[in-house]
Formats: sequence, C-alpha cells, structure tokens
Amino acid sequence: MTPHQVFTVAVIGGATALLTPLVLAGLAAALYLAVARVVDIREARRERRRDLTTCNAIDALGTNQPDR
Repeated sequence: MTPHQVFTVAVIGGATALLTPLVLAGLAAALYLAVARVVDIREARRERRRDLTTCNAIDALGTNQPDR
C-alpha cells in the first residue's frame, strides 16, 4: 500500500471511531425520548379513564331530591 492509501484508511478508521459513539448516543437519546413520550401518553390516558370512571360512579349515585 502506498502512504496515501494508508493515510486514507487511517482517516476512515479515525472518523468511524469518532462518529460511532456520537451516532449511538443520538440513537439512545431518541429511543429514551420515544419511550418517555409513550409512557406519558399512557399515563395521561390512564388518568382520563380514572376520571371518567369517577364521574360515571358519581352519576350512577343519583340524587335524593323528590321529583317535581
């Protein structure tokens, strides 16, 4: 191999060594944000269902007021 080819291979290897952790960190951050968003959405849905269940239970109690 010529010195130019060796240098090119070394540059490619160095760039790969530098970019790989950055790409992996970016993917990890994106995955974390996606999972956090799904968890937040599920928690909000669970809270709305709980509120709806409470409202339905209160509505089912009725009132003790006489009919007019």
